[in-house]
Amino acid sequence: MDKGNNVSLAEGQEVKLKRVLSLPYLVVFGLAYLAPTVVFNYYGIMTVMTNGMMALAYVITTIVMFFTAYSYARMVEAFPVAGSAYTYVQQSMNPYFGFVTGWLMLLDYLLLPMICYLLLGIYINEFFPQIPIWSIVVFFVVVGGIINIIGVKTAAKVNTIIITAQMLFTLLFVIVIIKLLLGGDGAGTLVSSKAIYNPEEFNMGNILAASSILAVSFLGFDAVTTMAEETINPKKTVGRAIMIVCVGAGIVFAIVSYFAQLAWPTAFMEIQNEDAGIFELLPRLGSYMSTLFFVTDNLASFICAMAGLAAVSRILYGMGRDGVLPESVFGRLHKRFQTPALNIIITSGVALTAIFYSDNLMGAASLISFGAVSGFLLVNLSVIMYYYVRHKKRGPANTVRYLIMPAIGAIVCAILWISIETPAKILGSIWLLIGIVYLAFKTKFFKVAPPVMDISEEE
Repeated sequence: MDKGNNVSLAEGQEVKLKRVLSLPYLVVFGLAYLAPTVVFNYYGIMTVMTNGMMALAYVITTIVMFFTAYSYARMVEAFPVAGSAYTYVQQSMNPYFGFVTGWLMLLDYLLLPMICYLLLGIYINEFFPQIPIWSIVVFFVVVGGIINIIGVKTAAKVNTIIITAQMLFTLLFVIVIIKLLLGGDGAGTLVSSKAIYNPEEFNMGNILAASSILAVSFLGFDAVTTMAEETINPKKTVGRAIMIVCVGAGIVFAIVSYFAQLAWPTAFMEIQNEDAGIFELLPRLGSYMSTLFFVTDNLASFICAMAGLAAVSRILYGMGRDGVLPESVFGRLHKRFQTPALNIIITSGVALTAIFYSDNLMGAASLISFGAVSGFLLVNLSVIMYYYVRHKKRGPANTVRYLIMPAIGAIVCAILWISIETPAKILGSIWLLIGIVYLAFKTKFFKVAPPVMDISEEE
């Protein structure tokens, strides 16, 4: 019997995260975090950057991120606990590196809900200017926080409904384009190699630059690992969910990009506003498509914010339980709902600051890639250190699994990190410095080791 689901709340007994999540719920959670409709938000910028080969950029990005997703799957087999990249690096490499990794990933997780809520405020205000942005942000922050406190299974049910709406819109988008193509409009054909690879316009540098940006679209598989302690049979289930989310999302993104290119083959030369390019494509498919996208994309932003909120609250819980962060604040669970309620309230408070950042959205958003790619790099290295170096998993098969695969992931992540814009690197480095200063204080200037996570589990 799963003890995690039958915890007595009598005084003196330990309160644990409940094991309630199955594979479908995890996949939905991961998809909610990466938001399938994000492909539409990138349409204008990526179409212009790749000269109409956004689909190719997504294919390359999916292949690239497969290696990092593979590393996450391997590490969650060894450490099926909350904490994600922080846990893996801490346990396989060094407690200090573990803290630094967690601190870097916190930057990503803390900012994502804030940005999602701010986008909700901006877009809804555009359609309904009589409603101020701040009131929209406050409303959704409160609702998102309540849903997360009640429990991840409740949040997963809400996510399922909204994910379904996104997938239906995506399906409608493809169907409408197919009808348009069969009518002789657009490229006039369902099959065109130039919609993927156009030798006349191909520029490898631009494709790789686009891939480095699109990599952030795949953050959902990382978020899945933060739910390990609430998952039934996490050693198998979480790894499967990670791979499904990564590969599945990549396939969907590539298909949507392919049909978008067929619908408007010359878009990369004709788009007037790259940031809002999708709103130049949608009217070509029907006047109602813009409205449907507005509704669907806002729903996507909301569940992305909720998923981000759930993920960061559990990372904080893992670090608080270790004593790396104050346990009395971050390492506590709500006795009734058995969720890290205080962490959810704290992170909701950070998200609420969205009302003060309407003029600096891109400055905050650019930091996401800094924390994410840094964490990805360290997780790939963790596989090598834990399996290949420490446990000496050698031989031809193990060398491929525990050295070559993660090494490819690490090298690619290093290349992506180099491509991050300089302002984001500067701001990210400042955040990193703050974390190192805190760690020095916590460890008496590195004279004692940080607390190590207790990875013992009751199955």
